[in-house]
Amino acid sequence: MIRFSGELVHWEASGENPQFRFLDQTNLREKTIHCDAETMRLALGNQTFEKRHIEGKAAQLSPISDVWLCVGRLHIFQKYQVSVSSPSPQSKRIQGQVIEADGETGQIVYLVRGKRSYLTIEPGLAREMAESLSKMQTVEINGDYHYDRIKRYYLKD
Repeated sequence: MIRFSGELVHWEASGENPQFRFLDQTNLREKTIHCDAETMRLALGNQTFEKRHIEGKAAQLSPISDVWLCVGRLHIFQKYQVSVSSPSPQSKRIQGQVIEADGETGQIVYLVRGKRSYLTIEPGLAREMAESLSKMQTVEINGDYHYDRIKRYYLKD
């Protein structure tokens, strides 16, 4: 079994042979991974073709085979740039794709260029994000936030 990550090049979510191709960042070659139709429909069914990245796990069909099958859930996301300038010293610019959100604690996990980051935000906002994630929607965080020391979480400016 391998973990894969790279730029999504092409996919066929429906038909007899659901599969996707991505650019493997380790050797800069395209690799094809076959999935079942349901996994492809959930992950890529309603996606528009933009610069997307994909990561997940895959297993070889047999030890000598060059056919790879996806294992578990695929994660599709957009890569973002991190801006350095902040409008005020207390404020922090946060931009990325939210992959987990807890509405009770306000804890979220978001990706920036494939790197996981953790942040505690207003629980109401995290709850909205969690609801959208449960509906398999893409959730993004983008804006300036400042830390409230009394409430102990970040608030949107």
